[in-house]
Amino acid sequence: MTKNKHKITKRILLILSIIILSFFVSCGIAVTIIYNKYQLDTNMLTQVNNGIKVYSATGTDSTMYNTSRSIVSIDDLPEYVVNAFVDTEDKRFFRHNGYDIKRIFKAGIINIKSGSKAQGASTISQQLIKNALLNNKKSYSRKIEEVVLAMKMEKKYSKKEILEMYLNTIYFGSNAYGIQNASLTYFNKSAQDLTLNEACCLAGLIKSPAAYSPINNLEKCIERKNVVALAQYKQKHITEDEYLSVINLGIDVAEKNQLDFSYEKEAIYEACSLLNLTERELINRGYSIVTFKDDKLQKKVKQANDEIIANSEDKHAVDLDSISLILDNKGKVKSYYANTNYNLHNMRRQPASTLKPLAVYFPCIKNNICSPASQILDEKIDYNGFAPQNADKLFHGYITVKEALINSYNIPSVKLLDSVGINKSQETLTGFGINTTNKDANLALALGSVNQGVKLTDLAVAYSILANGGSNHAISFVDKIYDANGNTVYQYQDFSERVFDEGDCYLVTDMLLEASKTGTGKRLDTTLPVASKTGTASVDGNDTDLFSIAYTTEHTMLTWIADISNKTLPQGMYSSVEPTKINKGILKALYEDNEPKEFNVPDNIKKFAYDLIEAEDNHRIVAPTTNLERYIGYDYFKVDNAPQILDVKNDLNFVVTVNKFGANLQFNAHRNNSYTIYKNAKDKNVLFEIKEKSGNIEFLDSEVFKEKEIEYFILDSNGNLLDSVKIRPKDYLINQLNNEVLQNKKRWFV
Repeated sequence: MTKNKHKITKRILLILSIIILSFFVSCGIAVTIIYNKYQLDTNMLTQVNNGIKVYSATGTDSTMYNTSRSIVSIDDLPEYVVNAFVDTEDKRFFRHNGYDIKRIFKAGIINIKSGSKAQGASTISQQLIKNALLNNKKSYSRKIEEVVLAMKMEKKYSKKEILEMYLNTIYFGSNAYGIQNASLTYFNKSAQDLTLNEACCLAGLIKSPAAYSPINNLEKCIERKNVVALAQYKQKHITEDEYLSVINLGIDVAEKNQLDFSYEKEAIYEACSLLNLTERELINRGYSIVTFKDDKLQKKVKQANDEIIANSEDKHAVDLDSISLILDNKGKVKSYYANTNYNLHNMRRQPASTLKPLAVYFPCIKNNICSPASQILDEKIDYNGFAPQNADKLFHGYITVKEALINSYNIPSVKLLDSVGINKSQETLTGFGINTTNKDANLALALGSVNQGVKLTDLAVAYSILANGGSNHAISFVDKIYDANGNTVYQYQDFSERVFDEGDCYLVTDMLLEASKTGTGKRLDTTLPVASKTGTASVDGNDTDLFSIAYTTEHTMLTWIADISNKTLPQGMYSSVEPTKINKGILKALYEDNEPKEFNVPDNIKKFAYDLIEAEDNHRIVAPTTNLERYIGYDYFKVDNAPQILDVKNDLNFVVTVNKFGANLQFNAHRNNSYTIYKNAKDKNVLFEIKEKSGNIEFLDSEVFKEKEIEYFILDSNGNLLDSVKIRPKDYLINQLNNEVLQNKKRWFV
């Protein structure tokens, strides 16, 4: 029995051994297959590319200066520069073979707990492989490939060589690839001259160049820089005194580079989106991008910005940010200049009064709430504690809707939004391509307050929709994209969509044309047919953003000014001045050789006459009640919302009453007309005439009791019968006799 048990035990052990051996053999085979599956492209690791080729519409090569890798030898770098990256990104770099099993195990636990792939546990070797050879897609298969290639790279290159390739490849934000470009971009110096403080700053950027940018997020950048310094101190690569010195220092960023690559940066960003690639992939694969950029216009747009901005910076001792975006009305960006490091495509700002035409006046016109000539009372208002004021702190009484818009008064805008309803306003904004949320569903929307702000690209496109008479064309920097072999991988195609009625667009445009002449855009100082709107965003009474948007039948332009570093602008800067003057220069550059056409009046829009006195006295828009030209106004109206003919009879309220003195005639007169009153059609006996008076008119006709029946007629200045009233004077005498003399003893009748 014991012998049999022993045999069974041996068999079980043999089977387990075979299973375990098979498992390890299978794993070995699988690892071998996986290891051999991925090949290391050493050329991609070491090549020095020429950046992304970006061409203007005329074919000029505007190769991005800072996408080309400027190679620096690791031997030329101070030791603390190299240590800053190793201590922060991969402190066991010199002890692993391309991957760190401890970090992988730790990241795996975190990912399992969180149910995500957020933790990558990438070593410096893996980061180099990812940036030079792979994409940023997070997947387990890509991670396996990354590890395998890192292991192969570690066998082929020394740690020093890997570090050098890494430092010359990694992305530092602001389109700077490699430590040399990053050092030039942020500190205007070679990487070999970096201080310990600056080295910590650059090493801190690697985790998230956008989040820790010293240009856009200085406070976070300093915090991250100090974390890097602490890591160096813990690894005993710097002394305590050096550590304390670093954490007590700020960051002095170099002045903005004078080379203008504003357009190219946005074109590259758009190309990445179109092809679903990263910038690094565009660089590595040798793509070329052809844009809609007008080189001649670009220089003049930059000049227009630089002149105004330089004067303002000198005057107010500030460092301003500005943007000018010019697109034709097909959505093609002809010029884009940015005196800022922010990415246009992701930039959201409070639009302020530039939103009024889109969120208030357009939906009111669209829904026939008003016409440009309609009257609105500019008065003190309070909606449950929301009591906005006009910028000039004044109330202007009854004004036209057009006057309210061209002067950008706040109170009429709020009242109009309340009339049309917030739902209709938000629906209209959606049609313009501007998305709002439930948090924006309040009357502050009338003043351009949007919780998440509005993309500047969306704002420009919205105004181009007005310029196009309701047709929407998507904005585009990129015309064509070619691969390294010259094959076309993308070709722009114009797709337009009609989103609004042409007539509604024209009425808003016509009001904004007047704004360029006499309103907030008058500093455009042009005789061209240009519509415009300005806007000033504020926080706690301090201005933060200035806008000027203008458009013609051919182009739409948006200019924006702010002071991002100080968050608020200095006093003495206005949207009607600095950005408007920049747009003035842009208009001059656009139309130095030709002029844009006038805006076409749609078929459903006509110029109608209306009664000025009715508008002034009774605040209503009606057809003229007089032929006196000085009392007649003219404006554009939708045909289905034209001034209505007044019911003169009801409006006159012509009444005749009889008393013991005679017949008392009363009616409401209007000073835009003359009236003739006579009695009895046969005799045409003129009683009196009233010329250009207003108010209640009374007249006593004492010669009435001789006649059985009298009819009174009232005529206007053209001889048209307005109203008539019949009376029987003797009825009054009989009633008096019955009531006062006979006291109901006997009734008399006639």
